[in-house]
Amino acid sequence: MTTTWTTRLRWGECDAAGIIYHAHLFDWFSEARVQWLREHNMDYYKILRPKGLELLVRHAEADFFHAMRPGDLCEVRARLSSLTPTRARFTYHVAISGGAETSRGVTEHIFVLTGRAVRLDRTFPEYYQSLQQLLT
Repeated sequence: MTTTWTTRLRWGECDAAGIIYHAHLFDWFSEARVQWLREHNMDYYKILRPKGLELLVRHAEADFFHAMRPGDLCEVRARLSSLTPTRARFTYHVAISGGAETSRGVTEHIFVLTGRAVRLDRTFPEYYQSLQQLLT
């Protein structure tokens, strides 16, 4: 299942050449992932973090195909692409609204409970089962 998070590229997110500064794309991935969790009844800030459960980034990467410029309305599509008891992997596709894909990326996360890596299937089996059902 895919979630789409929409934003308008702001001048402050651009580099001196007037195109998106690459590091901001990872912020967008985070926003899209948080929205994905919210849409699937696992709100990161209201449900997971209050229980001490976090998804810490283990790996992140992105590929860029076309420039995005200030004022562009951009869509970030996020989906859970793989899951193990200890890790979750999300993939992202970014496009200018109604246009071509500009970039894509991946983030891989480790499940952590109060500072320690955990197996989600043992600590929160209900969340693990819910995530398994949402794999696409």
